[in-house]
Amino acid sequence: MQNLNLLTPEIALCLLGLGLMLADLLLSVRRARLLYHLAWFSCLVALGLVLYAPSWAGAIPGGGALWVVDHMSQFFKAVVLICAILALMLSLPYKPLPDAQAGTFSALLLFSTAGMMFLVSATDLLLVFVALELISLSSFVLAGFERRNRKSNEGAIKYFLFGAFSSAIMVYGISLYYAAMGTTHLTAVGPASPALALAMLFILLGFGFKAAMAPMHFWVPDAYEGAPTPVTTFLSVAPKIATMGVLARVFMVLVPASGMQMTVLLALLAMLTMTVGNTIAIYQDNVKRMLAYSSVAQAGYILIGIVSGNALGLEGVLLYSAVYVAMNVGAFAVVQAVGEHEGSYGLKSFDGLSRRCLPVALVMAVFLLSLAGIPPLAGFIGKFYLFASAIDAGRAAGSGSLIFYALALVGVLNSVVSVFYYMKIVYHMFFLPPRQKEGGAPALAVGPYIYGCLAVTLAAVLFFGLWPESLIAHVKFSAQHLP
Repeated sequence: MQNLNLLTPEIALCLLGLGLMLADLLLSVRRARLLYHLAWFSCLVALGLVLYAPSWAGAIPGGGALWVVDHMSQFFKAVVLICAILALMLSLPYKPLPDAQAGTFSALLLFSTAGMMFLVSATDLLLVFVALELISLSSFVLAGFERRNRKSNEGAIKYFLFGAFSSAIMVYGISLYYAAMGTTHLTAVGPASPALALAMLFILLGFGFKAAMAPMHFWVPDAYEGAPTPVTTFLSVAPKIATMGVLARVFMVLVPASGMQMTVLLALLAMLTMTVGNTIAIYQDNVKRMLAYSSVAQAGYILIGIVSGNALGLEGVLLYSAVYVAMNVGAFAVVQAVGEHEGSYGLKSFDGLSRRCLPVALVMAVFLLSLAGIPPLAGFIGKFYLFASAIDAGRAAGSGSLIFYALALVGVLNSVVSVFYYMKIVYHMFFLPPRQKEGGAPALAVGPYIYGCLAVTLAAVLFFGLWPESLIAHVKFSAQHLP
């Protein structure tokens, strides 16, 4: 029990979440929005605890029977907390969120964040399942928080139904793992038995739901479109990154995919996820749905590093996870500003944005180019690491190198395809006139919170694209200290 102090940030977030739910009953509606600030500040404090934890200074990792706190888990916790901080910043100016439930909304977001932090530290399937359920139950309610919005209700129900189905699959996989191993603890294994291989397959399917990997992605477009935009921003990034963190720990370190004879399966999943996400995104006219399918494709890119199974792949997973937060949250911040101003998230809402607010249009173009992997932006550095890891794995695989080279090729081709639909948004912003309204097209009003979010994310995309050395150093340090 003496190691519980290693989980201080997670425990503090859970306790504060309970306090925020109680505060809803005690504070007047006029002061309720103060709870957003309190949740934001608590995430900032938790981020400070994670960044300045002893493990970053090179201390020996520690933990309990169910978890481990090491350099990699600290890295993913920091990334998830940054995402939560930015999502709370976007929640403050979002008008459809009722002030009377500000404490409940903030509490659910804190619970989900804490679940993701538990998840990236988990080394036992019991904690993995509990963490996933904490994330899922909070996310279900957040997705349907706009109770008078039929799309929000529909998206939340679909999210819930798919989540219940994936949880059942994962429970079955955990039971098979226990039957094969005699324990639920994730530990290095020898040659795989058929029961163990089947168990890991079901567990992978459970993870695939949270990471929005094809074909477990069907809930994504409706849930993302209907959810409040700050929630969509959070769900499109944080659960995916946390799930990729635990996938990296399980299938690269504890139960290597190569030992389970699952490398080809994971490679096919990565190629399918990239292709499905990018292909369907081309036909979307709603920008939230377009970015939803884009996030599916992004999961496929990150999965390349896990399939590679080498040091470069793990570094690529960490690096791309960090830069993905900046470019995707920044893009959704612009979408939120435009959608609230226009009353619609369709592509036509972006018509002539450069004439109504040139700085926001330019910033959006930068985020989209980074998502497409165009140099010299941060997205290019992340994709370069991931594709290079696949090529490096192919060189080391000998006769089995074809699957890795194919994976890298499909990744590059999908990046080219993604440029098409990202540039559709740019075309509407810069080459089409604004929609005519009575009194002319009004200028886009962007509040200080969205401007602050855009400033932070834009700085990260540009800085880590032009000078990535500092981030790469942290990534290498986190990847090389795994137990």
